[in-house]
Amino acid sequence: MQWSRRQAIRFLGIGGLSPIAISQVHSEASDLVLRLNSNLVVLDVSVTSADGVPVAGVGKERFRVSEDGKPQIISQYSADERPVTLGFVVDMSGSMFKKVLHVRRAVNSFLTVSNPEDLYFVLGFNDIPQLGLRGDTPFTGKAEEVRTAVASFRAEGRTCLYDGLSVALKHIQESTLERRHLVLMSDGKDTASSIRLDETIQRCRASRVTIFTLGLFEDEDEDQNAGVLKQITRVTGGQYFHPADAKELSDACVRIARDIRARYTLAYTPPTAAKRALRRIKVEVVPRADEGKRIVRTRTEYTLEPTGI
Repeated sequence: MQWSRRQAIRFLGIGGLSPIAISQVHSEASDLVLRLNSNLVVLDVSVTSADGVPVAGVGKERFRVSEDGKPQIISQYSADERPVTLGFVVDMSGSMFKKVLHVRRAVNSFLTVSNPEDLYFVLGFNDIPQLGLRGDTPFTGKAEEVRTAVASFRAEGRTCLYDGLSVALKHIQESTLERRHLVLMSDGKDTASSIRLDETIQRCRASRVTIFTLGLFEDEDEDQNAGVLKQITRVTGGQYFHPADAKELSDACVRIARDIRARYTLAYTPPTAAKRALRRIKVEVVPRADEGKRIVRTRTEYTLEPTGI
């Protein structure tokens, strides 16, 4: 599906997300009204060893959650593997021409370790964002359709990274699966978006989506955007990778796929505060004497109500 710039901008200006469950969304004119049926903050949590291996079997009693420095009571806990929605958000600007094969290999690496019940979508961005699946199919569980979607893009034009990510955040909300992740692949800084970086980060904060990023560029590239990619992962609880070659790229994809499979779900009721207030989150695992260091990754902040996506 190809979007005109007017359609893309209009799409970016509507809707809204929150780490809080939404029971009803109603739009009147350009305003969005959110009605909440739960005030639970739900966290997607990764626990790994020092060398990046996912750690299973961490019980609820070992997790410690704090918001703005104050301990919170964990009201819900889950450690079972569930199917996920995974969106591939791919830079298809002109500078990616020589890296298209790397992108296809990366996507294929994810597909080889997929859960049969997983759902996927592909979004490419250059001058405008474009969804890659054919027809009116928002998501697919078929690997071949994902490969075809990735192959349908041509590397040309400029880089609307922020627009592309924002459209992907909006699109993934249509999924019926609760666990939602994005893998963002890019080689350069934004040069064509209609929104700013601070707006994009705000939309990441207001989502319940975990974002992993792959920096496909050389260290000496003037247009590299490592800082932005790292910031996106820090806010959402994902991880940034900068693979130096094809093998490292494949290894990074396998690590991300395994991380997604082994994640925990924690939920708590946030303290009352002013609407739209920025909240800081910290999650830790109480160490045991018979194990090594444990690294915990989850979103580090969120907003009580979104500004809209």
